[in-house]
Amino acid sequence: MPDKHPTYKLGPELNSKLETFVKKFLADGFEYFADEFERVDGFVERALLDRGRDDSDLRRTPKEKYLLELVSFKLYDELNRDGFNKCKNTLIVMPDCLSIHEQECEKVEKSYGFFCKRCNPECRAYEIGELAGKYGIKILFSKRKLTEQLEYFSKKMGDLSVIGIACIMMLASGMRTAHEVGVPARGVPLNFTGCEHWNDEPFASDFTMASLKAILEEKYGSGN
Repeated sequence: MPDKHPTYKLGPELNSKLETFVKKFLADGFEYFADEFERVDGFVERALLDRGRDDSDLRRTPKEKYLLELVSFKLYDELNRDGFNKCKNTLIVMPDCLSIHEQECEKVEKSYGFFCKRCNPECRAYEIGELAGKYGIKILFSKRKLTEQLEYFSKKMGDLSVIGIACIMMLASGMRTAHEVGVPARGVPLNFTGCEHWNDEPFASDFTMASLKAILEEKYGSGN
């Protein structure tokens, strides 16, 4: 009888092959990203001793998960590239923690999101707004459930793609959510997290603006 598997075929050696692959993947990944992940283990150790927070589980995220989600983001980013570039419209969704003065931020709440008023030229959100303005792109802060947010703007704008700016723990997850609602997504990871989940005294997060520019220029050209 001929083989009938349409795509992959798993055999009895799968588990041992996976174990070998994952061990090498983790060892190589931790070595390759040693500088980027150097503080994760120490943070997790301290977080394990502190169980009085609502976000304790998030703070105890092991380094393996950081690596997995970082690679997942990049895989989704590459897989979505063509579909993203073919869509007419683009929405940029950014986190509240990019605001340089989040508590005094003048963002305005509208249907399914908070919109930046570009009130502080030194704020990263302001810079994103300036860049997006060259391409006629909407930007907003992610505040409500992402599924509802993307479904709303997909229906309103039509032929929608999205760029998410987020931390490692949220970026790949958000791109999966975008896929589920039929919106091709690309992403830009935060260089570090400044929000209250990771810091006793929150401060503004940051990201590599050149990465965002490269995504937009690939799709639209260099702008006006």
